Amino acid sequence: MAYAVSDTDQYCKDCKRITQTVLDHQQGDTICSECGLVLEAHFVDTTAEWRTFADTENDHDPQRTGDAVNPLLHNGGLGTMISDAKNNVVGSNQSRSLGRVNKMVQKQQNPDRSLTQAFASIASKASMLGLMNTVVSRAQQIYKEADDKKFCRGRKDEALTTACLFLACQEEGFPRTLKEVATVGNGATKKEINKIKEQLKKVLEMDSKIIHAEDLTRRSCSSIGMKHQGMKAVNETLEKLKEYDIRRTPKSVLAAVMYMTVQLSDDVTSLKEVSQAADVAVGTTKKTYKDLYPYASRIIPSWFAKLEDIKKLRIP
Repeated sequence: MAYAVSDTDQYCKDCKRITQTVLDHQQGDTICSECGLVLEAHFVDTTAEWRTFADTENDHDPQRTGDAVNPLLHNGGLGTMISDAKNNVVGSNQSRSLGRVNKMVQKQQNPDRSLTQAFASIASKASMLGLMNTVVSRAQQIYKEADDKKFCRGRKDEALTTACLFLACQEEGFPRTLKEVATVGNGATKKEINKIKEQLKKVLEMDSKIIHAEDLTRRSCSSIGMKHQGMKAVNETLEKLKEYDIRRTPKSVLAAVMYMTVQLSDDVTSLKEVSQAADVAVGTTKKTYKDLYPYASRIIPSWFAKLEDIKKLRIP
């Protein structure tokens, strides 16, 4: 059966709290991952259905609709394009005439050509990062607001679109690190992206949103195949850590807590793998682990590990 972990949590009546859900794509059910209760039945799959509806045998283009209406573009982004069918015999005079008419139509109906290109770039980068459409829409909205304030002129498109996407991730609750976002920057450096991001926040008067370790937990733990109980223990440990003065970055704290958790579970994961999952250096994980080690018995939940097992953690 085809199961997939859902990106959203739902309230379970049996567990009497919000739990992680699993999607059964064959039956169309949303299932509680802890008690197995079916929370929602026969959900509608909104993903694309790529079947070919072409009139000719050689045309394998699965698309059968145009772009959706985009309120950020002139005329909703909908316009008319005149083109010749492939392999269609058209006189040279008629072909040139059609070409001139097409250029005139494009100039009149598509004054937002630069915006269209920027929006396409944002969507492409978001796809490479595996981000949802809500993040794409927010990033495009940020770019449009910046363009209205004449902020985009004279700045590198790649750095600007990547910075918009970086901000949108934080706004929509799908945080990505600067290093991750820079991988789709097409040459834009982390320094350039971060600089433009800070400038955008000032120009658009956006509030700064701090990334916490809990925001990165699910994605980092999933990348090493950590089970749900382990993720739950990591989250509770991070919550208890707020009572202590640990002056480390969220990513390094997460890496250290994950390393403690894998030692106390059946997961066979090395320090290097944990560090890569949290996107920090091995040396940084070791130093943070050393800082957290004295508090291990007080921060690790008792339901997850006994005191005798906690004492067996590797001494830094």
